[in-house]
Amino acid sequence: MQLTNRDKAILCFINECGFCVMPQIQREFNLKFPRNYQVMKRLIDAGYVLHQQIFKHQHGIYYLTKKGAVNTSLPPVSHISLSGYQHQLLITDIRQQLCARHPHAKWMSERYLKQQKFYYGIGKAGHIADGILIFPDQTKIAIEVEISLKGNRRIEKILSAYGGQLEIAEAWYFCADHVIRPLSSLAKNKSYIKIHSIKELIYEQQ
Repeated sequence: MQLTNRDKAILCFINECGFCVMPQIQREFNLKFPRNYQVMKRLIDAGYVLHQQIFKHQHGIYYLTKKGAVNTSLPPVSHISLSGYQHQLLITDIRQQLCARHPHAKWMSERYLKQQKFYYGIGKAGHIADGILIFPDQTKIAIEVEISLKGNRRIEKILSAYGGQLEIAEAWYFCADHVIRPLSSLAKNKSYIKIHSIKELIYEQQ
């Protein structure tokens, strides 16, 4: 099977995310039913993509085989973390919303940041953002997705680290509702930290 440019773009998108679900692939490539499943079945049958049902009554996930990953700049995911499953899907949803709002910006995924060791001045804490949004003027915005609050000491170190370097202009936090208030308190007087509601960004725009 010869890969088309769209096939290669789909493989790159999936591998940048690590894994994703059909609605995300549909949005990214404007695929409609039943063409969406025809395209993915062709990639699965050719050995480039795997499909796995993780949770009953939820969309199965797509991720790459070694053969598929050869066509991208990243290795395939080595395992699927159940504890990070929902978090990763939310990152991709938020990425798509932000890229729709800022079509000229470029997204750098956490997987790419880890591979390149792009810590942007916060590597001493061992922390990498969930993604980086890079605007045409090279302004870099760190994107963080918080569905549960980390320990106060850890989050304070991360917030302070963002203020102690010049590479990142701001960090935008997209939070579950119950996280917004305590995180806002920790980020008080840190103008470079912007806090947003996941619900407002994603669910109210669907």
